[in-house]
Amino acid sequence: MKFKSLHLGGLLFIALTLSACGSGAKDTVEETVYDDEIDQSAAVQYEDDKMIGTSGPPDKENKILGVGISEWEKRHDGPVTTDEGIGYAAHYDDDTIVRNEDGTEASLDDIKFGQKVQINPPRGESFEGYAEEIILLDMTYEEKYDQLLAPNDEIRIVVMYEYGERMPEEMKEAEPLFEEANNILEETGKQVGASWHEYDKDFVVDFKEELDIEQFPAVLVFDSKGMLFKSNDVEEMFDFLRGMKE
Repeated sequence: MKFKSLHLGGLLFIALTLSACGSGAKDTVEETVYDDEIDQSAAVQYEDDKMIGTSGPPDKENKILGVGISEWEKRHDGPVTTDEGIGYAAHYDDDTIVRNEDGTEASLDDIKFGQKVQINPPRGESFEGYAEEIILLDMTYEEKYDQLLAPNDEIRIVVMYEYGERMPEEMKEAEPLFEEANNILEETGKQVGASWHEYDKDFVVDFKEELDIEQFPAVLVFDSKGMLFKSNDVEEMFDFLRGMKE
Protein backbone atom coordinates (compact mmCIF):
# COMPACT_ATOMS: atom_id res chain seq x y z
CA MET A 1 0.00 0.00 0.00
CA LYS A 2 1.33 3.39 -0.98
CA PHE A 3 0.91 6.32 1.34
CA LYS A 4 2.18 9.71 2.34
CA SER A 5 1.99 11.39 5.70
CA LEU A 6 2.21 14.63 7.60
CA HIS A 7 3.20 14.82 11.25
CA LEU A 8 3.80 17.71 13.60
CA GLY A 9 7.52 18.25 14.01
CA GLY A 10 8.33 14.76 12.80
CA LEU A 11 7.16 13.57 9.44
CA LEU A 12 8.07 15.16 6.15
CA PHE A 13 5.01 16.19 4.20
CA ILE A 14 4.97 15.16 0.57
CA ALA A 15 2.41 17.12 -1.43
CA LEU A 16 -0.24 15.20 -3.28
CA THR A 17 0.46 14.72 -6.95
CA LEU A 18 -2.64 15.80 -8.81
CA SER A 19 -3.58 15.61 -12.44
CA ALA A 20 -6.24 17.44 -14.41
CA CYS A 21 -8.38 14.97 -16.31
CA GLY A 22 -11.03 15.52 -18.99
CA SER A 23 -12.67 18.70 -20.14
CA GLY A 24 -13.75 19.54 -16.62
CA ALA A 25 -10.14 19.37 -15.43
CA LYS A 26 -11.16 17.42 -12.34
CA ASP A 27 -8.43 16.71 -9.84
CA THR A 28 -7.62 13.06 -9.35
CA VAL A 29 -5.01 11.39 -7.24
CA GLU A 30 -2.37 10.10 -9.63
CA GLU A 31 0.51 8.92 -7.50
CA THR A 32 1.50 8.52 -3.88
CA VAL A 33 4.89 8.30 -2.24
CA TYR A 34 5.73 6.34 0.91
CA ASP A 35 7.15 8.62 3.55
CA ASP A 36 6.71 7.71 7.18
CA GLU A 37 8.59 7.34 10.44
CA ILE A 38 10.97 4.45 10.88
CA ASP A 39 10.41 2.38 14.01
CA GLN A 40 13.67 3.13 15.80
CA SER A 41 13.23 0.26 18.26
CA ALA A 42 12.72 -2.43 15.65
CA ALA A 43 16.40 -3.00 14.90
CA VAL A 44 16.95 -4.82 18.19
CA GLN A 45 14.33 -7.51 17.41
CA TYR A 46 16.26 -9.38 14.73
CA GLU A 47 18.70 -12.30 14.76
CA ASP A 48 21.68 -12.76 12.45
CA ASP A 49 20.58 -16.16 11.15
CA LYS A 50 16.95 -15.15 10.52
CA MET A 51 16.68 -12.65 7.67
CA ILE A 52 13.20 -11.19 7.99
CA GLY A 53 11.57 -8.50 5.91
CA THR A 54 8.42 -7.49 4.07
CA SER A 55 7.59 -8.49 0.55
CA GLY A 56 4.97 -8.41 -2.14
CA PRO A 57 3.90 -10.70 -4.99
CA PRO A 58 6.91 -12.28 -6.72
CA ASP A 59 8.22 -11.43 -10.17
CA LYS A 60 7.26 -14.75 -11.72
CA GLU A 61 8.81 -13.99 -15.09
CA ASN A 62 12.28 -13.56 -13.58
CA LYS A 63 11.60 -15.78 -10.56
CA ILE A 64 12.61 -13.14 -8.04
CA LEU A 65 10.96 -12.19 -4.75
CA GLY A 66 11.89 -8.66 -3.66
CA VAL A 67 12.15 -8.30 0.12
CA GLY A 68 12.62 -5.12 2.14
CA ILE A 69 15.19 -5.96 4.81
CA SER A 70 16.06 -2.50 6.14
CA GLU A 71 15.36 -3.26 9.79
CA TRP A 72 17.07 -6.66 9.71
CA GLU A 73 20.09 -5.12 7.98
CA LYS A 74 20.33 -2.41 10.66
CA ARG A 75 19.83 -4.82 13.58
CA HIS A 76 23.21 -3.92 15.10
CA ASP A 77 22.84 -0.16 14.69
CA GLY A 78 21.19 0.44 18.05
CA PRO A 79 18.08 2.55 18.69
CA VAL A 80 18.98 5.21 16.10
CA THR A 81 19.07 4.11 12.47
CA THR A 82 19.16 5.86 9.12
CA ASP A 83 16.01 5.76 7.03
CA GLU A 84 17.22 4.55 3.64
CA GLY A 85 15.48 1.49 2.25
CA ILE A 86 17.44 -1.73 1.75
CA GLY A 87 16.18 -4.53 -0.45
CA TYR A 88 17.16 -8.11 -1.17
CA ALA A 89 16.42 -10.00 -4.40
CA ALA A 90 15.59 -13.59 -3.48
CA HIS A 91 15.89 -15.83 -6.54
CA TYR A 92 13.80 -18.99 -6.44
CA ASP A 93 13.04 -22.06 -8.53
CA ASP A 94 10.89 -25.17 -8.35
CA ASP A 95 13.08 -26.59 -5.57
CA THR A 96 12.51 -23.60 -3.28
CA ILE A 97 10.35 -24.56 -0.30
CA VAL A 98 7.47 -22.17 0.40
CA ARG A 99 5.67 -22.68 3.70
CA ASN A 100 3.77 -20.94 6.47
CA GLU A 101 5.33 -20.34 9.86
CA ASP A 102 3.38 -23.26 11.35
CA GLY A 103 4.98 -25.63 8.83
CA THR A 104 1.99 -26.03 6.52
CA GLU A 105 2.54 -25.77 2.79
CA ALA A 106 2.13 -22.37 1.16
CA SER A 107 2.35 -20.96 -2.34
CA LEU A 108 4.04 -17.94 -3.86
CA ASP A 109 0.52 -16.85 -4.83
CA ASP A 110 -0.21 -16.43 -1.11
CA ILE A 111 2.31 -13.59 -0.81
CA LYS A 112 0.62 -10.18 -0.87
CA PHE A 113 2.04 -6.69 -0.52
CA GLY A 114 3.26 -6.13 3.02
CA GLN A 115 3.64 -9.81 3.87
CA LYS A 116 6.27 -10.53 6.51
CA VAL A 117 8.65 -13.24 5.29
CA GLN A 118 11.83 -15.03 6.31
CA ILE A 119 14.34 -15.98 3.62
CA ASN A 120 16.69 -18.90 4.21
CA PRO A 121 19.59 -18.73 4.05
CA PRO A 122 20.20 -15.08 5.00
CA ARG A 123 22.21 -12.95 2.63
CA GLY A 124 25.97 -13.17 2.35
CA GLU A 125 28.09 -10.48 0.76
CA SER A 126 25.52 -9.62 -1.90
CA PHE A 127 22.02 -8.18 -1.76
CA GLU A 128 20.71 -10.97 -3.95
CA GLY A 129 20.94 -14.72 -3.73
CA TYR A 130 19.14 -18.04 -3.98
CA ALA A 131 16.31 -18.75 -1.54
CA GLU A 132 16.24 -22.35 -0.42
CA GLU A 133 13.20 -21.58 1.71
CA ILE A 134 10.61 -18.80 1.89
CA ILE A 135 8.56 -18.69 5.09
CA LEU A 136 5.36 -16.67 5.33
CA LEU A 137 5.41 -15.41 8.91
CA ASP A 138 2.44 -14.74 11.14
CA MET A 139 1.80 -11.03 11.61
CA THR A 140 0.46 -9.24 14.66
CA TYR A 141 -2.36 -6.72 14.47
CA GLU A 142 0.19 -3.96 15.06
CA GLU A 143 2.32 -5.16 12.15
CA LYS A 144 -0.63 -5.38 9.77
CA TYR A 145 -1.95 -1.96 10.76
CA ASP A 146 1.41 -0.26 11.20
CA GLN A 147 0.69 2.27 8.45
CA LEU A 148 -2.54 3.39 10.11
CA LEU A 149 -1.95 3.22 13.85
CA ALA A 150 -0.82 6.36 15.66
CA PRO A 151 2.37 6.21 17.71
CA ASN A 152 2.05 6.20 21.49
CA ASP A 153 -0.67 8.58 22.76
CA GLU A 154 -1.04 10.47 19.51
CA ILE A 155 -3.90 10.65 17.01
CA ARG A 156 -3.60 9.86 13.31
CA ILE A 157 -6.05 11.00 10.66
CA VAL A 158 -6.10 8.73 7.63
CA VAL A 159 -7.61 9.63 4.28
CA MET A 160 -8.04 6.44 2.27
CA TYR A 161 -8.91 6.62 -1.40
CA GLU A 162 -8.93 4.58 -4.59
CA TYR A 163 -6.50 5.26 -7.41
CA GLY A 164 -7.72 7.80 -9.95
CA GLU A 165 -10.81 8.94 -8.09
CA ARG A 166 -11.72 12.58 -7.64
CA MET A 167 -11.08 13.78 -4.10
CA PRO A 168 -13.09 16.55 -2.40
CA GLU A 169 -11.11 19.73 -1.79
CA GLU A 170 -11.37 19.32 1.98
CA MET A 171 -9.72 15.89 1.76
CA LYS A 172 -6.99 16.53 -0.78
CA GLU A 173 -5.76 19.78 0.77
CA ALA A 174 -3.39 18.40 3.37
CA GLU A 175 -2.22 21.40 5.34
CA PRO A 176 -5.65 22.95 6.14
CA LEU A 177 -6.98 19.57 7.29
CA PHE A 178 -3.94 18.91 9.41
CA GLU A 179 -3.83 22.39 10.94
CA GLU A 180 -7.53 22.40 11.84
CA ALA A 181 -7.27 19.00 13.51
CA ASN A 182 -4.18 20.08 15.40
CA ASN A 183 -5.88 23.30 16.56
CA ILE A 184 -8.90 21.36 17.83
CA LEU A 185 -6.79 18.97 19.90
CA GLU A 186 -4.13 21.46 20.97
CA GLU A 187 -5.56 21.83 24.47
CA THR A 188 -5.50 18.05 25.02
CA GLY A 189 -1.75 17.89 24.53
CA LYS A 190 -2.14 15.22 21.86
CA GLN A 191 -0.08 15.48 18.69
CA VAL A 192 -1.83 14.83 15.42
CA GLY A 193 -0.52 13.00 12.38
CA ALA A 194 -2.22 12.82 9.00
CA SER A 195 -1.64 10.39 6.15
CA TRP A 196 -3.09 9.69 2.71
CA HIS A 197 -3.35 6.04 1.71
CA GLU A 198 -4.22 4.54 -1.65
CA TYR A 199 -6.43 1.51 -1.11
CA ASP A 200 -4.84 -1.67 -2.42
CA LYS A 201 -6.94 -4.82 -2.52
CA ASP A 202 -3.73 -6.85 -2.87
CA PHE A 203 -2.28 -5.59 0.41
CA VAL A 204 -1.83 -8.17 3.16
CA VAL A 205 -4.86 -6.61 4.86
CA ASP A 206 -7.97 -5.72 2.86
CA PHE A 207 -8.76 -2.53 4.76
CA LYS A 208 -11.99 -1.97 2.84
CA GLU A 209 -13.32 -5.28 4.13
CA GLU A 210 -11.82 -5.26 7.62
CA LEU A 211 -12.79 -1.66 8.37
CA ASP A 212 -16.16 -2.01 6.63
CA ILE A 213 -15.55 0.96 4.33
CA GLU A 214 -18.57 1.29 2.05
CA GLN A 215 -17.36 4.22 -0.02
CA PHE A 216 -14.09 5.95 -0.89
CA PRO A 217 -12.61 8.39 -0.17
CA ALA A 218 -13.02 7.88 3.57
CA VAL A 219 -11.55 9.75 6.50
CA LEU A 220 -10.55 7.63 9.49
CA VAL A 221 -9.20 8.42 12.95
CA PHE A 222 -6.80 6.05 14.74
CA ASP A 223 -5.04 5.98 18.07
CA SER A 224 -2.28 3.51 18.93
CA LYS A 225 -4.76 0.66 19.43
CA GLY A 226 -7.18 0.92 16.53
CA MET A 227 -9.78 2.88 14.63
CA LEU A 228 -11.83 5.37 16.63
CA PHE A 229 -13.91 6.97 13.91
CA LYS A 230 -14.90 6.54 10.26
CA SER A 231 -16.78 8.82 7.88
CA ASN A 232 -16.90 10.18 4.36
CA ASP A 233 -17.29 13.72 5.70
CA VAL A 234 -14.37 15.78 6.98
CA GLU A 235 -16.63 18.05 9.06
CA GLU A 236 -18.01 15.00 10.87
CA MET A 237 -14.44 14.02 11.64
CA PHE A 238 -13.73 17.50 13.07
CA ASP A 239 -16.87 17.20 15.23
CA PHE A 240 -15.59 13.87 16.54
CA LEU A 241 -12.25 15.46 17.45
CA ARG A 242 -14.07 18.29 19.24
CA GLY A 243 -15.88 15.64 21.26
CA MET A 244 -12.54 14.25 22.39
CA LYS A 245 -11.88 17.51 24.23
CA GLU A 246 -14.87 17.01 26.51
